[in-house]
Amino acid sequence: MVLLRTCLVALLGMMLGANVLAQNGGSSTMLETLFAKLQTATDPVAIQSLEAAIWEQWVMVPEGPRRELMLRGITEMQQRQLKQSVETFSKLIEMAPDLSEAWNKRATAYWLLGNFPASLSDICETVKREPRHFGAYSGLGMIRAEMGEYPRAVAAFELAKKYNPHIVGIDDEIERLKAMGGDTPADPLGCTQHTAGR
Repeated sequence: MVLLRTCLVALLGMMLGANVLAQNGGSSTMLETLFAKLQTATDPVAIQSLEAAIWEQWVMVPEGPRRELMLRGITEMQQRQLKQSVETFSKLIEMAPDLSEAWNKRATAYWLLGNFPASLSDICETVKREPRHFGAYSGLGMIRAEMGEYPRAVAAFELAKKYNPHIVGIDDEIERLKAMGGDTPADPLGCTQHTAGR
């Protein structure tokens, strides 16, 4: 779990450092291409570039107030002003409720604050809007594991791996959690809804 946590912290750093200065919202065609390439990539540099490009697509927000809020929220998270970032992302969600990355960013801020229930709720909203969000599934798996909900943690990590098979340490973590037992619940993610790949 330590290796996986280290990799997820690095993933968080990549997420926070993504270039959010793009002019237009993320293109679904571009994301489809990037995800297809990620599935077959073998070169570590290419994999890292593809992951970064996917994050960049997710954080793309058009010019105007929504972009300003996204930039401000990310800056607040980088500066560990977590409560302010929650407020900023909440404003962004009110303005653009279909923007999956606004939910994911707020989920991350809640997670960093130790507010697991709020983070879980926002993760579920994220994957409802972006069913391939391996970052959200990874966070969900970590939270479920910390809560002792091992079958749900496995389900979340398996979805993260489905969309990004290159997450370092995820196979070992899945096996470790499977060994801790339990049957897969009817609602494997705990989102009380059908989500990606299930």
